[in-house]
Amino acid sequence: MRFSRPVPNSLSPFAGVLLVLLLTPVVSIQETAAQNRATNLNAQPANSVEAAALEFALPAADVDALVGKTADLVMSTGAEEKDVEIARFFTGRDKSHIKSIEIKAGDDKKAKRFFVTKLFEMKVAERTYRFLYIPSLKASVIEDTDKRTEAVRKKLAMSDHLLWKDVRQEDQETYVKEHKEFLQKVGLHFSSLNMSLYETNYFLFYTDMPARQVAPYLVQLDKMNELLGKAFGFPPGHNIWRGKAVIVAFTTEAAFLEFERKFYDRTEVPGKYMGLCHNHSDGIVVVSCYRGDDPNFFGSLLVHETSHGYMHRYRSTAHIPSWVNEGIADWIAMLVVPTCKETQNRQKQAALQLRQTRSLGGQFFLTEQIDNWQYGAASAMIQLMIKASPEQFKLFFNGMKDGLTWQDSLQRAYGLTPEQLSQAYGQSIGIPALAP
Repeated sequence: MRFSRPVPNSLSPFAGVLLVLLLTPVVSIQETAAQNRATNLNAQPANSVEAAALEFALPAADVDALVGKTADLVMSTGAEEKDVEIARFFTGRDKSHIKSIEIKAGDDKKAKRFFVTKLFEMKVAERTYRFLYIPSLKASVIEDTDKRTEAVRKKLAMSDHLLWKDVRQEDQETYVKEHKEFLQKVGLHFSSLNMSLYETNYFLFYTDMPARQVAPYLVQLDKMNELLGKAFGFPPGHNIWRGKAVIVAFTTEAAFLEFERKFYDRTEVPGKYMGLCHNHSDGIVVVSCYRGDDPNFFGSLLVHETSHGYMHRYRSTAHIPSWVNEGIADWIAMLVVPTCKETQNRQKQAALQLRQTRSLGGQFFLTEQIDNWQYGAASAMIQLMIKASPEQFKLFFNGMKDGLTWQDSLQRAYGLTPEQLSQAYGQSIGIPALAP
């Protein structure tokens, strides 16, 4: 993953007409069964997000069977209620549509009642269930996540990919210990640099930078973790990493290049690289980088590169195409480090070039690594998709991680073909007939 500086230019604001196009589905003979169910009036959801939520929802009889069971509840805030009895579900006319839940804890005489908008997940007898809110029903359904997981596992196996396993707390502690042992080796190799370790809930940050310079970068990394967690549907405090993500940040380019040579056997790193994200097949993520002379740019670089690791660790080992991967990385960097205008400049550069060529280059959606100038188009496109509907974007991203091709996932989530997505982005910059 590369991070370099393009030449700034100008970009017009996003046009409202794009949102109309993004939110207007097209008819496809390849609709999923979940989408086909959405055509039944008053009984099924109005869009693809709600259709996907119903795919593994418990029927009324299975919901009723949970009453009287002992459960562990996780709230949307991350708080927990452990070993409570499910006393009652308050439902709509359809008994599978949950409005609220009443629980009893231990010897407490008074029951507690929680509206489903406050609930995230529950575990009952080793099975996991998730509360999925359906706006059109003004209620939640209870998803059997174990059943969904098994279906996704089979789908991924067809392309030789795997779901990441949930990591037990004791294993997390072991992994963190192993990461620290690795960093000790790094410190020995760079003994003249006086490296120091800074630790947060999600990161091990190892650097030779002066201590006073480090704190803002730790705050930015933690904020990135929280924002991506929220965007992908995790409760606050969720740790996606195998142990923690490892960041090795040097002051000088020479030290960065030496690290790459020594620990990754990389004999050549092009000068435009200031940071690299190393995604290991076992789930370990190591980001290496050097500070340079612009603290805002360095903060943006850190977030950009580390977000690649987050996407690697999310759900499965399934591949995310370059335009999505780089687009999300630039988008989250812009949110977390607003003082750095790198992403905006990239978008301006891309818009200027596209007004000349009227084409994304022919291989934008398919190439293994998009070109430098295309980063701006990628982040602008991601930004537009999220602005149109964060929930549809999550469905799009999850679909790829669950084994769908990105084209099929785009069609399911937005009802768009790649050509239509190109045109939607083109309209936002004044090029209605933009070619892919």
